[in-house]
Amino acid sequence: MIPLYTYPTDGTWAAVIQAKRAHPDVPFAAIINPASGPGTSRDPSYAEGIKELQNAGVVVLGYVPTGYATGSDSAIGNLKAQVKAYDRWYEVDGIFFDEMSGVVGHEGYYSTLDSFVKSLGENFTVGNPAATVPAGHIGTLDTLVIYENSGLPDLSKFAYSGYDKSNFAIVAYGMASVARSFVARISGVAGWVYLTDGTLPNPYDSLPGYFEEEVAMLSQVAPAKPKVAADPTGDLGDLDEK
Repeated sequence: MIPLYTYPTDGTWAAVIQAKRAHPDVPFAAIINPASGPGTSRDPSYAEGIKELQNAGVVVLGYVPTGYATGSDSAIGNLKAQVKAYDRWYEVDGIFFDEMSGVVGHEGYYSTLDSFVKSLGENFTVGNPAATVPAGHIGTLDTLVIYENSGLPDLSKFAYSGYDKSNFAIVAYGMASVARSFVARISGVAGWVYLTDGTLPNPYDSLPGYFEEEVAMLSQVAPAKPKVAADPTGDLGDLDEK
């Protein structure tokens, strides 16, 4: 699950496509973020780049911040408008809801967003609380990012008994290198993984230097059956804001 917070023509999108084609067995989801959301108008470079990603078998998600379900920017109507813009301008496969609240009582808020995305024909929703959440939040969206931080996570903290690992994603930045043993262990906890050597203030403005190696390691791990899979024929119907 790649925070592809770069412009479509800078080479990183082409590198993602190349890696996906080299390892078609590894599910890829790329989060695109034109302007901390869809922006105010359609960008032809994004439209073309998204289609190229999809044709390679990459699931494309549009970035939408939810303001932790509080404040005027988090109004459901505003978020629905952003989702509709992604659908109308870019025909994305789903939505990545950043700044997800883990507060008990906000489950219905995210279930409403999930239902709206699916009503448009998009088939994948991801939420980013960036930390573990109460069990009641699991299933409000298809997948939750339960870790987004610097360095290796303590995987013993992510044991959700009875839930398939496709419910979870783990993102770690500031990692100078990756080890095959850790990739295997993290893949046993989360169905979606992204490890990068990028650092703050924006760890997602480039791909890690070991990107191809990371994908090759993931291809050696039996992948979880994701809740959504890209059609390799192309016939598909900031993680934090930076």
